[in-house]
Amino acid sequence: MSSGWPGTARVRRSYASLAERYTAMTAGYDRFPGLEQELKTFLDTLPDGPVLDLGCGAGRDAQLTAAAGRTVVIADATPELLCVAAARLGRPAAVCCDAVALPFRSGCFAGIIASGVLLHLPKPYTAAALAGVRRALVPGGRALISMKYGGQDGWRATEEFPAARWFTYYEPAEFADACRAAGLRVTQLDRSTRKDWFTATTER
Repeated sequence: MSSGWPGTARVRRSYASLAERYTAMTAGYDRFPGLEQELKTFLDTLPDGPVLDLGCGAGRDAQLTAAAGRTVVIADATPELLCVAAARLGRPAAVCCDAVALPFRSGCFAGIIASGVLLHLPKPYTAAALAGVRRALVPGGRALISMKYGGQDGWRATEEFPAARWFTYYEPAEFADACRAAGLRVTQLDRSTRKDWFTATTER
């Protein structure tokens, strides 16, 4: 599955078509209660080294990471959003890539943030992406992964974001099992204060 999931092209087009709207929606943390503190707590636990923001979108979380004194690499499958994020951060290292086929050497990141990105992959591909996350981490490196629970897998659009995106839902314990199957140790599993979201903190 290293070639990626064919549906990613449709997800990419959806984000590209609404890039300006998505950038405005995710400009800050007001709409996402608890997320800023989750990220700060995570960053405080990391060993020294660079951090990858996988599925960086418009760059909000990468900006927070850089403000915490970390070298940050941004990656996204949507070039339009990657350009917004790069401009926001003053042109950091930026990579346009598919989460299923990460183009990074083994053991190069102290931390990986994957906020609301792996849920755009069907479960067999999520497993492949998790294996790539593990490979890209240094031994002892950590990944913070946010996912959704309680829904039906499939394409869905909303009034706020009318272009259809694929969503995969996991129960938290099920996702923890998927992380372990990929060789990641789950150190924390928390239901978020944001509706239908949970976070998994994992370690290589």
